[in-house]
Amino acid sequence: MTTATLHAEVQRTRFVQHSLAALSGLARAVLNLPFVSVQPASALTAAEAASLEAQKVRNLAHSYSKTDPGFAADLYAAAARHEGLHAD
Repeated sequence: MTTATLHAEVQRTRFVQHSLAALSGLARAVLNLPFVSVQPASALTAAEAASLEAQKVRNLAHSYSKTDPGFAADLYAAAARHEGLHAD
């Protein structure tokens, strides 16, 4: 009787990578919170700022649309929700 060992490289799932990216972005945002009040007021209204942020998320979603369409759909939905929450 012989025993064979199979060596396989285990890769993280894409979901874990996206989760880590989201958490690192959240951590950066939290670390910058104390400095938000120090920065000068922006000329953009809340709705305009939300629209710009949503467009950036849509651009990111477009980049994932071919490789991970489910994640891209989640990003599109999040952008629409964010924009809707800050609409005038």
